[in-house]
Amino acid sequence: MSYQRLSPDERRAQILDVARRMFTELPYAEVSTAAIARETGVQRGLIHYYFGTKRELFLKVVQGLTASAAMQAPPPDERLALPEAVELLVNLFLDTAERNATTWFAALDAEGFGQDPELLHIVNRFRDEAVEHMLAVLRVAEPTETLRAVLRAYSGLADAATRQWLQEKTLDRDQVRTLLTRSLLALVSEIGPALDKPRRDRPRAGAG
Repeated sequence: MSYQRLSPDERRAQILDVARRMFTELPYAEVSTAAIARETGVQRGLIHYYFGTKRELFLKVVQGLTASAAMQAPPPDERLALPEAVELLVNLFLDTAERNATTWFAALDAEGFGQDPELLHIVNRFRDEAVEHMLAVLRVAEPTETLRAVLRAYSGLADAATRQWLQEKTLDRDQVRTLLTRSLLALVSEIGPALDKPRRDRPRAGAG
């Protein structure tokens, strides 16, 4: 790529765009700041000036990925029945996963630099925000902590199912969509309330 004169903000955005594409297309270990610099048409030192190390650049890419996924969450729609809202959520998740599979799995695995606390914090915060988006789209008026915990567990199922589709090739998209839509519908309409019932029915301390 030939060198273009850009403002610092434009150059920073350009580097980030190239890094996002390369981390999405290649495993973390196969991406280098030298390759990103070469693809961007800048000196490697400029990448370190703007972003620091490869790890710090990767963290910035993952932050952007999670922010983008959060922004794409649709607002609640009173016209949608629960099964339709569930299908909308699952299709949105599958679209996002398909576009960003390599980067997301690298983030989940903390590939290349071990269990990085900052990376894990980004991923866990994204999971919590995703749960709140799900509750909003599904129009759960007064969600309990039990239901939130159930949906966090569901996010683990969604990651594992997506891995079987995009990495292991043991499931196709339609199979994963069926698995995730039926599971989420059952969790929200049946399993979550069933898990909450013993807690609601439990006698309060000092009652009797």
